[in-house]
Amino acid sequence: MARKKSAKNSNFFVAFWNGDVSLVKSYWLIGVLLTIGVVFVATFLVIAAGLQFEAMFGIYIPWVIYITVGIWRSADKYKGPKYWAILAKIAMVIGVLLNFKDLLTGNY
Repeated sequence: MARKKSAKNSNFFVAFWNGDVSLVKSYWLIGVLLTIGVVFVATFLVIAAGLQFEAMFGIYIPWVIYITVGIWRSADKYKGPKYWAILAKIAMVIGVLLNFKDLLTGNY
């Protein structure tokens, strides 16, 4: 009989997607620090491949969707003061709107 994987044993990135990572780790480690790394790697890959800068969005857009969902779900499960969850969601909405505006206007 197959055993179910517990949340404790699941992959960190799957746990993040499901909102099972603390809001602090989700927002600051994944949403901020790891995003900086993703942008650097995406930029390096685009330059190394000799592609136009806009090709970076092929990596960046799925990443933004991933972090937005993970942080949002983490905020939904947050047990601390509600204002932190609300502020995290507000920051995600503002971030998505600014990214979308920049993508539409070519202002990146």
